[in-house]
Amino acid sequence: MRHKQLWSFGDEGHAWIEKYPKLRPVFGGVDSNRLTREHLTEELAGRLKQEMLDGLVDSRGYRLDKPEEGLRLLEKTPKNCLRIPFIDSIYPDARYIYLFRDPKDSISSIIEGWRHQRFVTYGDVRMEHGRWCFLRPPGWQRRLNSPLHEIAAFQWEACQNIILDDLTLIDKKRWTVCAFDEFTNYPQNTINRLQKFCELENDAELGAYCQSPLPLSRYTQTAPAKGKWMQYQTDIAAVFPSLTLTIERVNTLVSDKWRLDTNLPSIVD
Repeated sequence: MRHKQLWSFGDEGHAWIEKYPKLRPVFGGVDSNRLTREHLTEELAGRLKQEMLDGLVDSRGYRLDKPEEGLRLLEKTPKNCLRIPFIDSIYPDARYIYLFRDPKDSISSIIEGWRHQRFVTYGDVRMEHGRWCFLRPPGWQRRLNSPLHEIAAFQWEACQNIILDDLTLIDKKRWTVCAFDEFTNYPQNTINRLQKFCELENDAELGAYCQSPLPLSRYTQTAPAKGKWMQYQTDIAAVFPSLTLTIERVNTLVSDKWRLDTNLPSIVD
């Protein structure tokens, strides 16, 4: 968002799509956050494009006065990992960055978010664990009575498989991968690589910013730490064997694509 050539909503863009009741996974809407080309009409695509433009801000937080040729929009909302075909129909020249994180860390963060109930997305269903947090993949309704660690594992696994299925249908030049550890350990090199991928000029101020310790995400529940996932070690160990095939599939794709895009050995263990 700090790059001078990029525009964004200034935050996650949940309202961009979910302001339309028929696109929300609640009563009267869709079954899940999964959206494909079938959910899109020409009229709706036009409205979403215009509403995207109407909500854009630049790197300083200023609104867009009028549309310009060649704008590059930046959008990072977790639910959109289930909407790649939908978004690709609106923006057929879109580029995708698949941010990969160790599944133990991801599932641990999901469990923690559920327990704190800070990231409630839908209040239409009340469960033993509280209200529903984070996104709703296809089949979420069958998980209402599941233990919390199983819900977290389901959310992680369902999203990874859908991401991989969708990316394999897109030209390889239009998507890349970024490992969480790559970004946190080598932020400037990673940002430089991603700027090139997005056909952006190197932003000197952004480069200087990346040389300082990076701040925590605004959505951080508790600060990340090595081995933090071990607070839920027993729960994660219970679900991990069922995730083996998906983890192998993710690791293969991330390793192969990272080597292809960087000409460096894999960073995935």
